[in-house]
Order: sequence, then structure tokens, then C-alpha cells
Amino acid sequence: MSSVLKRIKIVADREGMSVSAFEATIGASKGVFTRALANGTDIQSKWLISLVEKYPQYSSEWLLKGEGEMLKPADIAKEDDETYLTPELEGITNSVIYTLKQVVASQNVTIKSQEKTIMSLERLLSSLERELDLLKNK
Repeated sequence: MSSVLKRIKIVADREGMSVSAFEATIGASKGVFTRALANGTDIQSKWLISLVEKYPQYSSEWLLKGEGEMLKPADIAKEDDETYLTPELEGITNSVIYTLKQVVASQNVTIKSQEKTIMSLERLLSSLERELDLLKNK
């Protein structure tokens, strides 16, 4: 297994996701990382770029070369960020907000995956019901 793939696995674990769920968050088709991890093969650079864009808190130098710290220093709120906190929320740091946004994004991926599973199961159920009707009518 390549060192980059090991670090991608570390990022997925740190984000609390399976590698499959992590693939979905960066727009990779199912199995891109899983197969590469299993077979010890390389991945396309577009997936690394997507990972770095989607998870900017991770150092691209660490991800690619294994050098330096895994996490970038916590960013101060960007000037164009128009998030205003109510007085009761002022103690919440940007990193907490960012982490909560990541949790929400992860949950959205899970929801989309579950929606696909439900649709697949509904199609299967419909097919089985049709088969049952055919058997009853014989």
C-alpha cells in the first residue's frame, strides 16, 4: 500500500468515515480508494486535488509527501465570511463550527447512500411482488 493511500485512510478514519463514505464526500466513485488500498495501486491526481479542496484543514504536503504536520494551523475567520454569532454562541470557535459542518456533510453523504439503498430495496420488493402475483395466477 502506498504511503499516500495510508495517509488517505488516516484522514478517513479521523473524519469518522469508512473509506467508501470518504470516497463519496470527494465525488469519487465507489471503490476508487478501496480498490487502490486493496491492490496497492495508485490513484488519479484529480482525487487528491478533490480531497485537498474538500478537506483544507489537512496539509497537502503531509498528504502527498508525509512531511510536516497532518493538520494545518486553525485558520482565523476569512474576511469574506459573513457568519455572525449570537451572544450565546460567541464562545464557539471557528474550528468547532468547521467540525460541525464536516459532521453535517458526512451525515448528508450517509443519507444519500441510504436513499439509494432504499430505492434499490423498493425496486427489489416491487419485482418480488410481481413474481408472487405471477405465481398466484398460475
